[in-house]
Amino acid sequence: MHSVIKFTISVIIFTMKHKSVILALLVSFVCLLAQAADFTSALQSFNRDASAGNANSFFTFLLDDGFLDEPIAFSEGTSRDSLCAAVWYWSAEYYYDKQNYRSAAQYGEQSLPLCERVGDKTMEADCASLLGLIYVRLGDFDKAAVFAKHCNRLDIESGDNDNIASSYNTLAGIYMSMRQPDEAEKYILLAIEYVKQADNPAREAVIYGMASEVYQHKNMPYEALDYATRAWKIETALSRPDKAAIRQTQRAAALTVLERYDEAEQCLLDAIPQIETSGNMHSLAIAYIQMGDLLYVTGRNKEGADYYYKALPIFVAQHDIYNEAHTQKGLRETLRGIDPEAALKHGDRFEHLRDSIYDRESNANLSQFAAEFENDILQRLYDKQRRNYIIIISLIIFMFVISAILTFIIHKRRQIKQVEHFNNLLGEVERLRKAEKMKNLLNKADKKTTNEDGGNIADDELFLARVVEYVNNALPDGDISVEAIADKMCMSVSTFRRRMIAITGEPPKNFIFAIQMDKAKNLLSANSEQPDSKSINDIAYECGFKETNSFIRAFQRFTGKTPTKWRS
Repeated sequence: MHSVIKFTISVIIFTMKHKSVILALLVSFVCLLAQAADFTSALQSFNRDASAGNANSFFTFLLDDGFLDEPIAFSEGTSRDSLCAAVWYWSAEYYYDKQNYRSAAQYGEQSLPLCERVGDKTMEADCASLLGLIYVRLGDFDKAAVFAKHCNRLDIESGDNDNIASSYNTLAGIYMSMRQPDEAEKYILLAIEYVKQADNPAREAVIYGMASEVYQHKNMPYEALDYATRAWKIETALSRPDKAAIRQTQRAAALTVLERYDEAEQCLLDAIPQIETSGNMHSLAIAYIQMGDLLYVTGRNKEGADYYYKALPIFVAQHDIYNEAHTQKGLRETLRGIDPEAALKHGDRFEHLRDSIYDRESNANLSQFAAEFENDILQRLYDKQRRNYIIIISLIIFMFVISAILTFIIHKRRQIKQVEHFNNLLGEVERLRKAEKMKNLLNKADKKTTNEDGGNIADDELFLARVVEYVNNALPDGDISVEAIADKMCMSVSTFRRRMIAITGEPPKNFIFAIQMDKAKNLLSANSEQPDSKSINDIAYECGFKETNSFIRAFQRFTGKTPTKWRS
């Protein structure tokens, strides 16, 4: 009897102390009951008869309630799986928003396989992401990790940078909750990388907020404050005061670690009324425990305990065992010197919660998941590098082919120009050879040797005619080098070369080669119809070539055809 009376008195005292919190919870509870009645009625009607009409009524309620931004409607021919996937997914979203995480998990898990069955990859990824968040709230991090991984893979397949950033952000939150901030940092940095490409300020603010919490857990308060401040500025610019208030609480956490207590307290005092107005009880409870932490480190234990007590019933009602554990620990510390018996009870509850959250199997499973996911990232990096290598090799091959084609074209053009050029020389040789005045020119040649610079033949035509004569006479012997012909002309090699270039614009070697080809063409043409026509070997020898192959290559380079084709 005495224990019952004592318990009743304790409840009354607790209620009197925290009447504002209890009143807020009661008001919220009554409002939720009113909304839930209509929502539950619409959902149950659909569950009894999964028709397009009942699905449309369900979504009409969500639209009228302000939960949807735009209407969702289905035609009568829509499959039952598609209807159930959509209604149950949005039921999970609704329950999550109302912080009824158990019901949210139930409907989310019912929707996910149906999303996969109907092939709606977008809704499947959204549902997996939602389930990851739900199980984080419920403290079941193994399940949270499985669903987050599922979502992340779908997002990567879709190539949507915004969604990829979101799923990496969820993974970071899971690892952070499991006290693995180093793993969380990997994923939050990936999230930041993708969100910058997505150009979504609202998502960017959320991810910066998570980055702040990650670096808070890594005991890097300057980085935590920087990211929280970035998130707060974005939310302020977007005119979202309730979200900006949450970022203020994150700034306060970093400022507390930096021992900038006055700034931290002011951030919380600014944020808490705004969060109370928004009705976001979960964020409000987190702000309460942050204020409790701040008051505890500044020696105001009784005030700190009051804030922890404000947060406790909210976390208990929401089954948020992770934050309840934080609150129970705070109460244990603040009540040590005030109410040792209560401190002991809160300490026992904290130890129990901690053991259930961070059991050895859960950590082992999540570590295994981390290794698997790390391998996934490495595989994707490998695939990306392999694709890059393929692209690079393809480009090299392409450039090589283009280079080969260009080289062939240039070579062909050079060959054509060379043929044209030699034809011009050949024309000059033929002109000299056929000219009636050839013998007259030779007869009129000045027999007297002149000096090296002037040459011994004053007339250019006479000079070239004499060169043609000497080369033709020397062809059978093969002694047609520039040195030999210069000697025949009674000139030094350098003088002979200068004179040839001055008259023909070409070095002596090219002119000598043109004479060889002129004779080859005449021999091939003259013998083409005769039964006793000379062989290619004989013609090569008569034109001054010691090897037939050399003659064939030279003739083809000169005319563009082999000697045989020319003859035919």
